[in-house]
Amino acid sequence: MFVSGPDSLDDIYKSIETIAQIVGNPERGEKLVDDMKARVAAARGPVVYGSAPRVFVQLDKDSLYTIGRESYITDIIARAGGVSATADLATAYPKISKETALAMNPDVIIISESANNFVPNEAFRNSPAVKNGRVYRINADLLSRPGPRVVDALEQIAEKLKQ
Repeated sequence: MFVSGPDSLDDIYKSIETIAQIVGNPERGEKLVDDMKARVAAARGPVVYGSAPRVFVQLDKDSLYTIGRESYITDIIARAGGVSATADLATAYPKISKETALAMNPDVIIISESANNFVPNEAFRNSPAVKNGRVYRINADLLSRPGPRVVDALEQIAEKLKQ
């Protein structure tokens, strides 16, 4: 039995290569990972130091589940050119209070789009993200599943962060 619990994009790469070895096709795994790495490198573009926006990822509007330092999505945000507003929170997927959310004051909000998660929680109504129209939806199937399609989410986020 193989179980994968990636904390970073590098862990996702390792999982893909391990699965490819398990199924007897290590070359396919290496090629897929090489292709993913190339896309990730191209997505970010040039880095302008000091300009990385603070990004809040909203996984659930009502309960305010988000990402923490142990989530691979924190790494995705960084590689896309942002800084996760919740990178210092313990665990992978913490639930935060409205007061904590309000204090984060993000520049950008990424909504992991699902049936009950289309708009930012009301705690963000006066945030720079909402005031400046920098609220973006990313399909939850792309963002919340640690496999090859997570690069699609990274590319979308990187494009939004460049705006």
